[in-house]
Amino acid sequence: MKIASLTIISAAMAALAAQAELPAPPQEPVTFETAPAACAVEEFTIYFERGVTRLGDQAEAVLDAVAADSTQCEYFRIEVAGHADATGPEDVNQRVSEDRAEAVMAALEARRISAEQIGVMPKGEASAYAANGLVEPLNRKATVRLVPVSANSRDS
Repeated sequence: MKIASLTIISAAMAALAAQAELPAPPQEPVTFETAPAACAVEEFTIYFERGVTRLGDQAEAVLDAVAADSTQCEYFRIEVAGHADATGPEDVNQRVSEDRAEAVMAALEARRISAEQIGVMPKGEASAYAANGLVEPLNRKATVRLVPVSANSRDS
C-alpha cells in the first residue's frame, strides 16, 4: 500500500511540475563586466651573460610583458635597476649595471612607455653576494618594477 501511495504522489507531483509555468529564458545572453584588477607592484627580471649589456630574445619577451602589464593600471611608475656580479673591478661593474639599465629603458621607450615614467637605478655589484658571502652569478640582471602611484603623489 505504501508503494502504491508513493507512486501516486510522485505521479501527481510530476503532473503539477509539468503544468507549472517556467519563466522564459532571456533573449540576450547575460554578461557581467569584470571588475578591474587592483593595481599591485609587479617585478620582472631580465638576466644577462657575464659582461653583456645588450638585450637578448628572452629579454624582449619579458619587456613585451612589462609593456602589456603597464597598461593595466592607469598610474604606474617604472623602476629599472641594473645589476652586475662581483667579478671584475667595481667601477667596471658599476658601468655594466648602468648600461644594462639604460638598455632596458631604451627598450621600454621603444614600446611607447614614456621616459617620464621610468626611473633608472644602476646598482653595480651592491647585491652581488649571497648570504653566505659567495659571489651571486645571477646578479647579472636588470629588474623592472611596476609601481602603482597614488593620486596624492601624482599631484606633487
